[in-house]
Amino acid sequence: MTARWWAGVPGDDVRPDAHLLAAVDRALAGSGAAAELVCTSVDRSAAALGTGVAVRLTAEPTDPVATRTALAGALGGPVVVDGDLGGDEAAAPAVAALRTVRDGLGGRCVRFPGQDAVTGRLPAAELLAATAIDELVGVGVAVTPDAVVDTLGFLRPQFAGGRLTLMVEQAAGGVLQPFEVQFPHECCGGH
Repeated sequence: MTARWWAGVPGDDVRPDAHLLAAVDRALAGSGAAAELVCTSVDRSAAALGTGVAVRLTAEPTDPVATRTALAGALGGPVVVDGDLGGDEAAAPAVAALRTVRDGLGGRCVRFPGQDAVTGRLPAAELLAATAIDELVGVGVAVTPDAVVDTLGFLRPQFAGGRLTLMVEQAAGGVLQPFEVQFPHECCGGH
């Protein structure tokens, strides 16, 4: 099975992770392909920053034209396919995201292989063995294979230097936790 890279520019109403994944899954439903890896990336090449989303499919869709149209409609922006990266200026964030994520140079993963297999607390070596994450990078702390990582139910690794890395930090109780947490700020006094 050959993986296929597609990318798009999400509209403002599909930018939060859950909305983005729902839009991608809805567009691919019945296409014969699924999104096994979904990453966002910021295109800094233009005067105005743009967000793109890169998607690695499990297979070629049975009807690529209809699927591309469905994905563009679900995302609310243009879609490009690896091997056909032409397009107008509006597609630039999609092209940048596809190249950046495909080549492992950047991109924040909102879906990755093995993501659902790791929950709760587990040794670092087990987290790496069960997922597509290549490396745990400690922020101010060394990470050993037996270090316990509390996933907090939320992992957002990023590509850097061709590797999928998850940044972790020391947490209470001697365990590590992801540096990026799902809800970093309480809103409106916690109400």
